[in-house]
Amino acid sequence: MRQLLALCLIACLALSLAGCGEKMDYYALLTEYSDFNREDAINIDFTYDFDNPKLAQLDAKWGLSDIAGEGDTQTRALNLLHWLCAHTIKGNPSSLPEGLEWHAQSLLDWCYDQPESFPNCMQLSIILSECLLAVGIKAYALWCFPEVYVNDNHVVVQVWLPEEERWIMLDPSFNLYVMDETGRILDARELRGNFAGGIPMHWNEDTSWNGSGYLDYMAKNSFYFWRKQEMRYGALHKGTRRVYLCPVGYQLEDKLKDEEPPVYATHESFWR
Repeated sequence: MRQLLALCLIACLALSLAGCGEKMDYYALLTEYSDFNREDAINIDFTYDFDNPKLAQLDAKWGLSDIAGEGDTQTRALNLLHWLCAHTIKGNPSSLPEGLEWHAQSLLDWCYDQPESFPNCMQLSIILSECLLAVGIKAYALWCFPEVYVNDNHVVVQVWLPEEERWIMLDPSFNLYVMDETGRILDARELRGNFAGGIPMHWNEDTSWNGSGYLDYMAKNSFYFWRKQEMRYGALHKGTRRVYLCPVGYQLEDKLKDEEPPVYATHESFWR
């Protein structure tokens, strides 16, 4: 059942790429729009809250500290990634069942080892980022968008490695991470730069992604990004503002419709 669902999902993503792949070279587009020195961008201070008592409750209920285990931050983060992906099935629900809330505890209660519950990329990224916070690891969910919206976008998780003073990107939809040729795990910022520069990359072999095309999919969805300014438990629908990273020459005002005017971050401050 899980394999069939995974194959269906990959087929949907392939159709998404095929829908506009003949009309648009995503790699060339990222090269063309590689300047983020916008005049309307501002420095943003992003915050991370590790002290919410609900994070301690989340840790205690699911045994997150034991799952993360010992070792460096990357090892502990990967342990949580693998655990979550082993007990959930990626899907694409447009809404949650009545009574569920947009935080890890409620989402896990709904989808953990539930063969008929199919969390989407956003829900899985909320779960993973908050589970990481619960064990003291700095992380946030990152929304990744194409230049022209066709069928979907994607959401992943950025994780801070204090030992190396850098971020890595984990994809809880597919138990996946992307590496350079040396095996070093990359973050979303590096992915976008490597796409534009034509630098080879590959992903881990134990992913649930079945087949090729993941890098093409992420190249499509790496045109602009947004994240929450405050990373804390239940932050998605609690009034914390969105902060966008968009290249020069691309305006979101007309695309966001009824939302508030976008806040654009400088390139350096966005990746903090």
